[in-house]
Amino acid sequence: MPSSKPPSQPPVAAIAIRQVEKSTGASRIAFNQMALLSRMGYSVVVLAEKANTDLIDAHGANLVRLHRWPFKGAFRRFWFNHRVHAWCKRHHPALLVSHGDAESHDVIYMHNCVHLASKRIHGRELPKGHEVAAIHDHVLKQDRFRRVVTNSQMMANDFKTRYGIDDDKLEVSYPGYDAEQFNPAKARSERHALRSALGVGEDEYLVGLVTSGNFKKRNVAGFVKIAALLNERLPKRYRFLVIGKDDACLYQQQTKELGVDGRFIWRTTVADVEHLYGALDLFVLPAHIEEFGCVVLEAMACATPVIVSSWTGAAELLKGQQYGELVLDTYDPEDWALRIETVLNNDPQALGHRLAHLATQYSHEHQYAALEASFNSLIFDSPQKECNAGVV
Repeated sequence: MPSSKPPSQPPVAAIAIRQVEKSTGASRIAFNQMALLSRMGYSVVVLAEKANTDLIDAHGANLVRLHRWPFKGAFRRFWFNHRVHAWCKRHHPALLVSHGDAESHDVIYMHNCVHLASKRIHGRELPKGHEVAAIHDHVLKQDRFRRVVTNSQMMANDFKTRYGIDDDKLEVSYPGYDAEQFNPAKARSERHALRSALGVGEDEYLVGLVTSGNFKKRNVAGFVKIAALLNERLPKRYRFLVIGKDDACLYQQQTKELGVDGRFIWRTTVADVEHLYGALDLFVLPAHIEEFGCVVLEAMACATPVIVSSWTGAAELLKGQQYGELVLDTYDPEDWALRIETVLNNDPQALGHRLAHLATQYSHEHQYAALEASFNSLIFDSPQKECNAGVV
C-alpha cells in the first residue's frame, strides 16, 4: 500500500543582500552562492530590495522583494535588517547568508572595509552615523555570527583589529571567476577588430584600467599621471582605456591639463568586458584600496598582464607566486611608469599566459568546492539555530 506520508520539503537557505545585480563583485558572489546552494539541495530564497529577477531565476533561486525604506540615511539599512528577520521569524530558514546589511547566526559575507577605505582614500575617519558604517558596526559588534567571510586577508586583518573577531570566526574566501566567459581564446577572439574600433594602432600599446565605478577609490587620477609620464617618454606609442560607471569629467579635465586627452578612451561598463581585457596589452589598478578586485582576476584569466597596488586584495594571489614585481607598494607615478615599461619590454604575452594558468586555481568550479566545504561546516559542525537575531 503506498505511503500517505507527504514528501519532505527541501531545507530553505536565505541569502540577504539589499541589491543583487550582475555589475558588482558582491552580486556575482551571491549568484554563485545561489547556484551552489541549489545544487546542494536547498530551496534558495533571495531577500533583496533591488534585484535582477531573470538572473536569480537562472541561478536556481526565488526572489522575495523586501520593501525599501524611501529615505536616505542609516535607518534605511537597519530597516532592511528588520525586514529580513521579520521574514526569517515567519519562515525559519535552515541557513541565513548575510551580505553585510543583516545580522545572522550563521554566516556574514563582507565585501567592504568602509572604515579602512575612508582612511585610505580620504585620510580621515567616517562621520558618526555614516549609513554603511553604522550597519556594519552593528552587525559585526553583536558577535552573534558563527563566521565572517572576507574577500581578502587584508579585510580579515582589519576586522580582527577593529571588531576583535576571533581567528576561528574569520574566513578568507577569494571570489572566483567564470572560466567560460574569461579565458584567453574568447578574450582574444575580437582583439584586432576591437582595437581597430577603438582607434588603437598596430604599433601602439593599449594600457587599461577596468572597474565597476568609483574612480576616486580606484585612483584614476593616479592612472592619468602615470599615462602622462609614459606618453612623455614614448610619445604617441601609448593609448589608455578607462572602463567604469562614474563621472569622468574631473579626470578628463586632468588629461587635458597634462596634454594626454587625445590618448585616452573612456567607456562605461559593458557585459562582454572579456573582449576589452583581450584588447589590452596591460591591465593596471593603482587603487587606494580594493577589498578584492575581481577585475584583476578576470584580466589574468584572459592572459592579460596585470600590475596592481599592494592595497588590492587580489594582489595576495600574486605575492609568493614569483610575481612580486607586479605588486607595487608605492603610488609614485615614476615607479609605476618604470614598472609598466619593464613588463611591456619583457615578453608580456608569455607573462600573460602564466598568469592565466595561475588564475585557473580560482575559477568558479574550483571555488565551488571550497564554498561547499565552508557551508557544510556550518551545517554539520554545530547545531542549527533559529534565525532570531535582534532587530530594530
